[in-house]
Amino acid sequence: MYLVRRAAEETGFRTQKPEALLERIVSIACNPGDLVADFFCGSGTTLAVAEKLGRRWSGCDLERWAIHVTRKRLLGIPNCKPFEVLNLGKYERQYWQGVTFGDSEDKSRAEQALYEYLAFILELYRAQPAAGMVHLHGKRGKAMVHIGAVDAPVTIEEVSQALDECVALKQAELHVLGWEWEMGLAGPNNDLRKGSPMHEIAKQKGVKLLRLLQIPRKVMEQQAAAKADVRFFELAYFEAKISKPEKLTVQVVLKDFATPNADLIPADVSSKMKKWSDYIDYWAVDWDFHNDTFMQGWVAYRTRKERRLPLTSDLHTYQKPGKYRILVKVIDIFGNDTSQAFDVEVQ
Repeated sequence: MYLVRRAAEETGFRTQKPEALLERIVSIACNPGDLVADFFCGSGTTLAVAEKLGRRWSGCDLERWAIHVTRKRLLGIPNCKPFEVLNLGKYERQYWQGVTFGDSEDKSRAEQALYEYLAFILELYRAQPAAGMVHLHGKRGKAMVHIGAVDAPVTIEEVSQALDECVALKQAELHVLGWEWEMGLAGPNNDLRKGSPMHEIAKQKGVKLLRLLQIPRKVMEQQAAAKADVRFFELAYFEAKISKPEKLTVQVVLKDFATPNADLIPADVSSKMKKWSDYIDYWAVDWDFHNDTFMQGWVAYRTRKERRLPLTSDLHTYQKPGKYRILVKVIDIFGNDTSQAFDVEVQ
């Protein structure tokens, strides 16, 4: 008779290796202080082991959920050294676009590459190309579809132009697919359940339904794209309050969160969701964001043992008065992240 039990570090990844195995490999292969790299890090076993054994490490993965699980796993290691989660962003996408569809300075070839990119995204979204329009690229059922560029965020003006074209064509539904979004475009309305201010603008123009959907990085993964194993999630919205309880000091409080993707949760799980914060798995604050790399100055997340999630950050004290941009990042239970910037002045 054999007793089978789950390892304490098991995360649910099918290809996950035991930490004990990686400990033997890392210990034999390198010395403390050496660099360990895992370019398909999955749930982060190699990185966690390297951290515990005093090795430096670097890991990569295309899956957003893999990065999120790895981040939480590392944060759970006692006295874990500081680390950064970096995203190559538009540079990675530009490289992928050039390799996949061609990269040429020739105008006609560049136009062909753009057409192939749009057709590729439309096919993954199960939409049909639509010709003869300026800001609308396809149609899915009754909805018109606009696709954002690889190397630039979708802007408010861009969505507004697509809405105007829908109105001219007497189309009442628009789906906007984007990699990144202009600050403020997807920000919350006073009533989160109504969506962002952009949704209100759409209704004022006469477009009854506007959906803002994230193009997942998974589309760049050849196997996932070939299998059409790609899901486009709608942008979530949250409300946060920035308070200044003391001199040079600020604090962030999450006040509300709404996700349009709640219907994707299995019934046995959704029945246990009692309040808006149940949809949040992790949130963090960059106290001095410079519109580049997100640096988490404070973080809170759920673990298997600790399911409670604090909704108020610790106090943060700036060294000197001035104007600062605070970026709050929320990751929901689907692994999707939503960010919102707040400009504050402290004295």
